[in-house]
Amino acid sequence: MEASRIEPRAVAKIVLVALFFAALAVLLAIVILHTRTTLRWVAAAIFLALALDPAVGLFERISIRRRSMPRVGAILIVYLLFLAALVFLILHVFPPIVREIEGLGKSLPTYVKDFEHWAENNQQFRELNDKYDLTAKLSEQASSLPSALGQGASELESLTVSLIEHLIAAITVLTVTFFLLLDGRGMFERGTGRLRAPTRDRLRRVGLRIAKVVCAYVSVNVLLAAAVGFLTYGFLVLLGFHLALPMAVLVAFLDLIPLIGLTVGGAIVATALVVDGQPGHVLIWIAVFLVYQQAQDRAIQPLLYKSGALKVNPAVAIIAVLVGANLAGVLGALLAIPTAASLGVVVDEFVLPPARAGRAAKPKTPK
Repeated sequence: MEASRIEPRAVAKIVLVALFFAALAVLLAIVILHTRTTLRWVAAAIFLALALDPAVGLFERISIRRRSMPRVGAILIVYLLFLAALVFLILHVFPPIVREIEGLGKSLPTYVKDFEHWAENNQQFRELNDKYDLTAKLSEQASSLPSALGQGASELESLTVSLIEHLIAAITVLTVTFFLLLDGRGMFERGTGRLRAPTRDRLRRVGLRIAKVVCAYVSVNVLLAAAVGFLTYGFLVLLGFHLALPMAVLVAFLDLIPLIGLTVGGAIVATALVVDGQPGHVLIWIAVFLVYQQAQDRAIQPLLYKSGALKVNPAVAIIAVLVGANLAGVLGALLAIPTAASLGVVVDEFVLPPARAGRAAKPKTPK
């Protein structure tokens, strides 16, 4: 009789608890859905703060009249350098690339006429041309290409306008990043200070490990991007290629994109050399690029990551990049691997220790 009275109460309690957590999950999903842009800005600000913190610390250690530089001054210097690099990209990298694309569109009909002249003097190709009318189709496509490239240039201009429209978002991210750089550690210490000792110590340890992961990832990848940028610039300058600087910056930027960025950058340089260079130069570039890529993947990068601060399985990295790119585009792809590594730190701290403790507590079978 007593059991029959308790059982309905227990069932009702379980149902109410399940409904409460389901409603909480739905509410959380709605909040995330309506604030996903803001959350994306906050995530970008946190990542940017962790990325710039080593540079801020470096300037902060500079002594002026036996006094260390104030942290606010160090942050402002880093911001000025970042702004100078952005202005340099806008003035010296994008305009030459746009001019070359437009020039290619204007010159392509001339290339087609040269190809037609060669085709008329080639017996085998002339037979194929009479049968399939290849040169006529090629001329038609070439005549329509300049307008298509002009439309692409106009789309690039609209993209610039869109970037200006997103200036508020950039200001918001930079402002949040500034305050995180200024007092982020103090905020974290105060936020965890009210917790009890075991939980507080574990959370602080997780925070420090995640910060090390992000700093290691950013430092190594920025260094590798700068290295491949200088390599590309030096190689193209030796060849006398007029787009050496834009190509070098483009390859360095693409190298920041995980897994495929460096390969895409090398292919773009090879294509530029095919269009406006010599065939021998293309072959030399491919050889130099492949040697450097193998050296970076097999020797340089593992050596820089020898501290073990960043360990992500290749399959997990690919999945993380795909998911990040789907959620937030290029920014999501850039943040994917350090985010996956940070989640690995959380799992290592909160999931694996009980499992290891259980294995350690298991009595050994006597022989």
